[in-house]
Amino acid sequence: MELTDPATILLLVGISLAAGGFSVFFATVLARRGREPSHVLLRGFDLPRSYAFRDDYLVSDVTETDPLLSDPADRVAAWGELRESLGALNPDAPDRLDALRRDASSFVLIGRIGDDELSLSGRRAQGRCVVTVASLEPGRDRRMIDRAGLDALEEEADLLRRGLESTRDLLWKEDETGQIIWANRAYFDLVAQAGEKADRLVWPIRKLFSELAVPDAAATGEPVQRLSLDAANETAPIWFAIASQPHGQGRLFSGQRIDRLVAAETALRDFVQTLSRTFAHLPIGLAIFDKRRELVLFNPALVALSTLPGDWLSARPDLFAFLDRLREAQRMPEPKDYQAWRASLADLEQAARDGTYQEMWTLPDGQTFRVIGRPHADGAVAFLFEDISQEVTLTRKFRGDLDLYQSVMEASSEAMCIFTRDGRLTFCNSAADALWPGMAAAGTIAEASRYWQEACDPTPLWGEIRDFVGGYTERSAWSERVLLPDGCSLVCRIAPLKGGASLVAFLEQQAVTLPKRADREAGRGRKAPGLVSAR
Repeated sequence: MELTDPATILLLVGISLAAGGFSVFFATVLARRGREPSHVLLRGFDLPRSYAFRDDYLVSDVTETDPLLSDPADRVAAWGELRESLGALNPDAPDRLDALRRDASSFVLIGRIGDDELSLSGRRAQGRCVVTVASLEPGRDRRMIDRAGLDALEEEADLLRRGLESTRDLLWKEDETGQIIWANRAYFDLVAQAGEKADRLVWPIRKLFSELAVPDAAATGEPVQRLSLDAANETAPIWFAIASQPHGQGRLFSGQRIDRLVAAETALRDFVQTLSRTFAHLPIGLAIFDKRRELVLFNPALVALSTLPGDWLSARPDLFAFLDRLREAQRMPEPKDYQAWRASLADLEQAARDGTYQEMWTLPDGQTFRVIGRPHADGAVAFLFEDISQEVTLTRKFRGDLDLYQSVMEASSEAMCIFTRDGRLTFCNSAADALWPGMAAAGTIAEASRYWQEACDPTPLWGEIRDFVGGYTERSAWSERVLLPDGCSLVCRIAPLKGGASLVAFLEQQAVTLPKRADREAGRGRKAPGLVSAR
């Protein structure tokens, strides 16, 4: 049985102390020592009640449920039963009964059941011994004590005691002076671990937590304090969460061991510090908002990129306040409709929570931020702010240069086709589209060479072009003339490009100067002569 909730433990301690005291009190008063508890006063009965005996034989009428007689039908044993039962109420009653029987000595005694007082009297009348049990308090002539209820109470008290003794949590009670007057087994075991042997425990009980603060009596709730303790067989201090509540003239305390919790919190704190030190050197601004959308973590790059004060960020603003300050500082695009923009913040938060938020922010000063929202555990959201102004500038310059080169190629009268290393057709200018209308359907050098072969007079050039593009021959520029069926002459120029690409270009010429095939086959390393117009 393991109890972990401090409030439940303290409640069980109070119930156990009260129930245990009540049951032990009745057991000691009403039960015979060393035997099964007596039947006396364990059933209901009315007062006064009289018993008449002649020669130790019960002659008066009794009920079947008489509380002072275990077997009212056994009239021979009734005298001994009554003698024993009254002895539980007053220890002098058995001797007085013997004197009454022996020499007719009358008596009056006071018996007790808890706080109630009973009159026990005996006298001799008409040769009979008459014993009377009556109440000393007017109006309280009936007593009801249910045996089953008392048994259940004792059983519950025993169960609670066993539970409190078997729990791993510390339980103890202090009086109004701060002295420990009761503790459970776990507390004494810890005292032994702390250096005092169990067989040398003396009164007063050692106080393990001397620095424990006593809560204010006017304070409400159950204040919990965290304290550590050094033990002989532990390599690290033992941590406890200690709760208390008033109980009578003192206080009840419970201590729950929280080593794992403290270790987890320490590991988490160290992990956050490690992350913070790591993020401190990142050029990307980081802002993490918890499930309440409060800023819980940011790095110096965020301060630099957002230009927001570090002390303001440390005050844990919420997401909406953070974005408002970014807008005021012109560190995000100025919305055309502010109200609509405020309404769109909810969509931004939802997109970040789904991991789908990514935008480019172009700032009024020309800077460009890439902003990414990513979900994290426990409903947290992280925003990454990256300054990509230089990257955007380079991209724009590259695109401008690319557009310039493409426009130059488009303006050329030479029909140009570019193939990649693996033979895929990647570019044809407008002159090539005009010269070879069917090139649009050709996706590879094999299909293009087949198209050219069908459109021109027979020549071994097309196989050589395929080998050149595929890298099977030496890659040096060369040119060769091809004829169309209508008699038009074309100069085909083949040249290597960067990255293993190849250029195949066609120019319509009336007369050109070409290198001889023998010269080209003898040495491809020489620079190919230019094309010269015969006009």
